[in-house]
Amino acid sequence: MEQLAIYLAGPLFSQSDRVANRIYARMLTERGYTVILPQDEANLFMGPDGLDARGVAEHCYLQSTGCDVMVANVDGADSDSGTSMEIGLRIGHMRALGRTPKVICIRTDFRGSEDGHLNIMFRLADKFVYVPSFDEDPAHLIDAIDEAIRQLNNPM
Repeated sequence: MEQLAIYLAGPLFSQSDRVANRIYARMLTERGYTVILPQDEANLFMGPDGLDARGVAEHCYLQSTGCDVMVANVDGADSDSGTSMEIGLRIGHMRALGRTPKVICIRTDFRGSEDGHLNIMFRLADKFVYVPSFDEDPAHLIDAIDEAIRQLNNPM
């Protein structure tokens, strides 16, 4: 399999978010993908004066639009705003180039949002993977992500 680069977008502020991101990244790497993990990329912008937030934002924009596929975690009653922004930027960027965005939204959260649905704009994603959190084996989610990537890269 050609090694595809995945930008793994998602919330990264709580320990549980960061640990889950790390597990997903490791499991996708074991399947032969290169995974760009924003929580690691941000470390490149830590200096003696703290975090260069603009540098992080620019770098994440370039990484999220330059990868082969974006896998975006949209869990939560209201999906993470940074993740939502990255999805929108990628879709707009890729469409402007006349290319398929190749955005896969993943969700394990069995709750809906306040209005009972996810934001309507997520319907612009190419694939939506839902594995309810009652299934606590991350391998099942990774299987579904892997299948969605294969479908996007090998359309019938």
